[in-house]
Amino acid sequence: MAKILPLLAIAAAAVHPQAQADAYPRQPINLIVNFPPGGATDLTARALGQAMTESLKQPVIIENRAGAGGAIGIGAISSARPDGYHVGFVSVAGLTTLPQMRRVPYSMETVTYLCRAYDAPVFMLVTQDSKFKSAQELVAYAKGNPGRLNYATVGPGSLPHLAALDFAAAAKIDISHIPYQGEAPAITDLLGGHVDLYFGTNAVATAHNLRRLAVAAEARQDDAPDTPTLAELGYPVRRSIGGGLIAPAGLDSQAEQALGQACKTAVLSQGFKQALGSLKLVPAYLDGAAFKRELQAEAGGNRKLLEREGLLAK
Repeated sequence: MAKILPLLAIAAAAVHPQAQADAYPRQPINLIVNFPPGGATDLTARALGQAMTESLKQPVIIENRAGAGGAIGIGAISSARPDGYHVGFVSVAGLTTLPQMRRVPYSMETVTYLCRAYDAPVFMLVTQDSKFKSAQELVAYAKGNPGRLNYATVGPGSLPHLAALDFAAAAKIDISHIPYQGEAPAITDLLGGHVDLYFGTNAVATAHNLRRLAVAAEARQDDAPDTPTLAELGYPVRRSIGGGLIAPAGLDSQAEQALGQACKTAVLSQGFKQALGSLKLVPAYLDGAAFKRELQAEAGGNRKLLEREGLLAK
């Protein structure tokens, strides 16, 4: 037995360095964001990355890959090595809507779902000096002036775009869509008077002191209690912008487990809650499996709207 114990110690010593070398993560993690800097998706990703850095003990480096309504960023994530060092934080419409509207270099099955981080209802917003003081005034004007009003969103197929389509159909009005490659340029043109209306989150309303005409939610929001829901006004529209962490399909199992746990810890942390609170957003955690199921259901509902609007890919 005395001879066996030293042999076991030698074997353990030989194995231990390799186990340490194989531990994940061993290097910084690249986090691709599929929208430009400054918008709700980007700011939330940065807050999540900071919180995950503390948990993973490795830097999480943000890389903005904007364009094509978020499709460029998701394509980059989908085609990256599934080693756990290339992940993405995305607004979900790029997965649930864009692949149904046009050809993109990915599908809902080419990514791994790690966790949902937030879910924010869509608000209908104008500037403080807008002549529209209420949604009812806007609808009345639109009915008397078909096609005269325009609205901005972060891009075709985005959840704000779908909310606007739902609203226009419910109100029986004709308003023109002006898509942008992200929130910052859209807000710049809204504030400059080049567009009349914006569909986005309460975060952007707070950041730019915009007037909230209505919210596409089940109920009034705690952080905007005076803003009526579209359903209250007779337009049964409910749309929210979700965001979460994904990775390439075929992700290494050790990395998937570690990233999923780190994402959960981050989303439930006080620091992340405070960061989102400053953006007027609320954390909304789902694990990877539940996140995927939610997006699959959303994609089915979106398909019906896109078909109605003639936006399905031919």
